[in-house]
Amino acid sequence: MMVKNASLLCSAVLAMSAALLAAGCGGTTRKTVLSTDSLKVVAVTESTLDINVSEYQHYTTYTLYVDGTELSDKAFADLLQDADARDEQIVHTDAIVVAEDTVLLASRTRDGSACWTTHLSAHGGKATLEKIITSTVDCSPRPAPPGWSALYDEASNLVLVRTHPFAVQSITGYWQVLWIEGDVAALYAEERAKERLIVRLVRISADETIAEQHLPMNTYAEPDLLHASPHARRQWLFSNFSVSLGVPASIQLRPDNTLKTITPEVWAQYQEMDRQNKEADARASAEGQARTDALYREVRAAESAKGHPASRIQ
Repeated sequence: MMVKNASLLCSAVLAMSAALLAAGCGGTTRKTVLSTDSLKVVAVTESTLDINVSEYQHYTTYTLYVDGTELSDKAFADLLQDADARDEQIVHTDAIVVAEDTVLLASRTRDGSACWTTHLSAHGGKATLEKIITSTVDCSPRPAPPGWSALYDEASNLVLVRTHPFAVQSITGYWQVLWIEGDVAALYAEERAKERLIVRLVRISADETIAEQHLPMNTYAEPDLLHASPHARRQWLFSNFSVSLGVPASIQLRPDNTLKTITPEVWAQYQEMDRQNKEADARASAEGQARTDALYREVRAAESAKGHPASRIQ
């Protein structure tokens, strides 16, 4: 009997959860993150109960107001000076206050086909927008040391944005930011073509390498830094490397480092997996090209059958 009652209770709970979800249980909250006479930014968070994990999922977007009026998608596209965005629905996904009347803003089209990172300010009821990044991939600021945001442009180069005072600096290459001190950044990247890991010190304002340390990939395991917090990245750097910003600057592997190592057998497995992935990519590319060529041949044949010159088909 107790088992039957427990089963009925569970069924009732599940039915209630489903009903709450269907009814949109959770609601919407609004929080002002910036408010001046000319510019107001409101965070709108929608909460929905996910019955699969029995937890609420929270999704935040931002609404912009200029001189008391909500900034429409068309008005935002006009500020972007992007004609292709004029008929698009635009979602503002990130807003970081960088001054009393300015935000670092990440926006995208509703379908995700385009995105922008911009510097938005307003004075005297007039909004000014400076484009920092335009992409088709991702324009959201990534975690970075306090006072900074990390972005990646369409070519995957690192773009560092300092909040106070506001400044934008580009660093060539796809790097993960470990630490920033003044005008120097410690960066990490994998260079698979040369089978090595790199930890580099860069002078930010000049995009100039001032010191670096190479680690062979056949000896050291790749660290899991992609989703690590800024604090965890900084801790990883100083737990494993000695860093000096003197003249000359230097970065060296500490004798007491805690880096994970791999065996020759594991490295051989990695190389075999890499080889197989490259072969699979090559096959997929060749198959795609073959399908495209076949389609062009069909189109040319159809045009020829209609009496049109095949040369018109490019």
